[in-house]
Amino acid sequence: MSQQLFQRAENGDALAQEKLFQQHYPVTYRMAYSLLNHREDAEEVAQDALVYALSNLGSYDPTKGAFTTWLYTITVSRCRNKRRRKQLAQIPLLGWLMGEERPTAGDINPLEQRFSRHEKHRAVREAIEQLPEKQREAVILRYFNELSYAEIGEVVGCSASTAQSRVWVAQKQLYKLLAVDEAVEMGQKL
Repeated sequence: MSQQLFQRAENGDALAQEKLFQQHYPVTYRMAYSLLNHREDAEEVAQDALVYALSNLGSYDPTKGAFTTWLYTITVSRCRNKRRRKQLAQIPLLGWLMGEERPTAGDINPLEQRFSRHEKHRAVREAIEQLPEKQREAVILRYFNELSYAEIGEVVGCSASTAQSRVWVAQKQLYKLLAVDEAVEMGQKL
């Protein structure tokens, strides 16, 4: 990775960040896929790991290792979190909300402890409405309509990589708008 590109990205240059995202996405995805063996989960984890890494470039210390090593560490951690969340998702919280068996404190994730379901949905809707139009469209198509990046590109008239970048930039903005702290960000995906 060029030091100049890295420096520009660290200083908040969106084009440099997108270029780094595009450079590192394929290998990050392959690593996530090899650990999760599930395409959609690997896409989600790769994107999340890159969003985190590029949002926290200031905490990367080149004296401790290569950027890719740091990124791989983040990716592996995100894969572990994804597996844990999938195990937690098997707990019937919806049934509890409908008056069935009550879960124990360990069964409820931190986000659900902090917000009611309605409040969480309202906050996300309001944050999405604040996004620029192209980012808002990409996020809605990706997360609410569950389209692939290629399908999003076809719908809005751009390439799959542009659609992916729009979703990435939107997700980064949503994290800021929702003021998601590190612990919740690692334990819950938008």
